[in-house]
Amino acid sequence: MNGDEVLLLQRWMLGAQAGSLVLLAFFFALLARTQPLAEVRLWATAWAANATAVSACFVAPLAAPETPVARLLIVVVAAGKGGFAALLLAGARYHGRPGVGIAVPTRGLALLLLAWGSIMAVFVPTKEHLQLALATMVASLAGISAWAVLSNPRVAASRWLGAAMLMEALLFAHYVPLLLPTLWGAPPVDPGHLSVSPLLETSAESFLALASLVALQGTVTASLRHLNRELEASQARLRHLVDVDPLTGLSNRRALRPFLASARTTGAAIIVLDVDDFKQVNDCLGHIVGDECLMRVAEAMRSCFRAEDGLFRWGGDEFLLVCPGLDLNTAWARTAELTRALAAGDHRTPALRVSAGVVHLPRGGEPDAALHEADALMLAAKSNRKLRS
Repeated sequence: MNGDEVLLLQRWMLGAQAGSLVLLAFFFALLARTQPLAEVRLWATAWAANATAVSACFVAPLAAPETPVARLLIVVVAAGKGGFAALLLAGARYHGRPGVGIAVPTRGLALLLLAWGSIMAVFVPTKEHLQLALATMVASLAGISAWAVLSNPRVAASRWLGAAMLMEALLFAHYVPLLLPTLWGAPPVDPGHLSVSPLLETSAESFLALASLVALQGTVTASLRHLNRELEASQARLRHLVDVDPLTGLSNRRALRPFLASARTTGAAIIVLDVDDFKQVNDCLGHIVGDECLMRVAEAMRSCFRAEDGLFRWGGDEFLLVCPGLDLNTAWARTAELTRALAAGDHRTPALRVSAGVVHLPRGGEPDAALHEADALMLAAKSNRKLRS
């Protein structure tokens, strides 16, 4: 293949690279509209900058050397490639663990790239020197991006992005020793593949774009899982608020039915408690003391019964206990212990008397029938107490 054919092949591959980058820039621009994430916006801008730079390289041979147009194209190439690498670095910070990212200020970056491109246009004497400068810069920034992601990946999928950036860094880094001889006037070292460098870069850039999407999908999935866990926790807190009596901290009527259905499979002792003369406490000592009395009954229930027992505020000054697997004798003994605990006053409340009804719910029995029976026994105990007093 003669020199003209090589140049034609390079032009064709450079045009293909520019076309693929335009498509990538268009795709990421559309993605940024549907996924308004910071890294997607940065990557969309990065691919647009890279497409602009490579397109400027493609049209550069059409401009006469040492003309303002040629110098402007150098500025575009230098600023575009620099912007591509810097914006990739800025987007990569969202795929390292929080606290290890690298912040890139947008306005400062734009000014820095403009200055960089202008310096390249004024002071770089040859095309090879420009290529050496760009290869060094892209390799450095892509290497920093790869290190930032691979050393502290946000999610497992982020490693794909780190690996792709490492490939991009190695590709441009390998140009540096090949172009170094141009600094002292020697031709670049060409092992035989520099003529197809646009094809190599297109392959690396395609892998980088796919890896970006994989990393993005990983972080979006992780975010959705986090949001789902927060939603489940919020639902649990709401269920707790709905099922718990705010004064006593006991379960309320709403939580009773599921607990009874569960206790029905094993059998249970059902105990209905009512505080005697509670209205007089409220009328004589006030509702604040009345609330303290209800909280004290709840504390006594927790103290005298098991953690697995269901403790409910049935309503007003009436309480309900569902004790799975507990026999009647033990249930009565625990109820007597609770009665003794409340019979002595403390610094907050007067002595309290409670009436109780205790029944056994057999395995597979009817909970409603047991509740009615326990309630009737409690009322009978209250009536007998009044008759004796």
